Amino acid sequence: AHCDARMTRHRRAQQLGCQHCGADGAVPAQCGNFHQALHSVGQGTERVDETLARLFPDAPLARLDRDTASARGAVQTVLERVHSGEARILIGTQMLTKGHHFPEVSLVVILDADQGLFASDFRATERLAQTITQVAGRAGRAARAGEVLIQTEFPEHPLLNRLLKEGYEGFAAGALKERREAGWPPYSRLAMLRAEAKDSAGLDAFLRAAAACGRALAEAAGPASNPTVKVFGPASALIARRADHFRAHLLIETAARSTLQRFLKNWLPRVDALPGPPGLRWSIDVDPVEVD
Repeated sequence: AHCDARMTRHRRAQQLGCQHCGADGAVPAQCGNFHQALHSVGQGTERVDETLARLFPDAPLARLDRDTASARGAVQTVLERVHSGEARILIGTQMLTKGHHFPEVSLVVILDADQGLFASDFRATERLAQTITQVAGRAGRAARAGEVLIQTEFPEHPLLNRLLKEGYEGFAAGALKERREAGWPPYSRLAMLRAEAKDSAGLDAFLRAAAACGRALAEAAGPASNPTVKVFGPASALIARRADHFRAHLLIETAARSTLQRFLKNWLPRVDALPGPPGLRWSIDVDPVEVD
């Protein structure tokens, strides 16, 4: 009701929850719009837990995710069960990928690796490669040999094959070549103006005015056919509505950091003076980690 995102079903608590705005509620018996029965889909950690418990009834399980880690001392309790050998199977999210040493772990399985292969953010494949490398490092850290299984529907994908055959350095070399050809960082500099408001039309008008102002500044500084600063957008965020606020952004691209800084110095005061809808909030993100 408040976000452009699915609710997540927490089976043991029999509740629906939004991972973006925190809204929750009881699981309805049927869809309120079409009055049809509801069925859970997807493979969250709860469902993986239930499946593994059924397949390996004699192997004690431990699960570490946002739900199980919320209670005080819960993370330490789970880690102690793993280190003592009481828990033989550990299920978790990306919070397990860094900073943990499990000397007895000999098998690591990465489920549904495809989410990072086709994301809108150009850095998604980089983060996937880092995650695979980090998770793979959890297996075989002591005397026992380690094995890593990756679940994918695209086993011929060039990213996965290069990562497996040449390691992270080989993947990085290929990724840098693609970035150079496409003009993405580190071969360019980016900034994002992110804005949100409850009035979607007012938000769009504000961003269009900001974009027009930015393009005028760019044209004044260089030829219109090949401006030194490019302004893209507005475009909706990946989750366009969150907590009843509409969200969108502008993307600024240029070749040099000094050019970007000069542009922002001239542009941002003009953006600040533009009229906007009630409750408008905006910010500038230089060298954004995520472009979505």
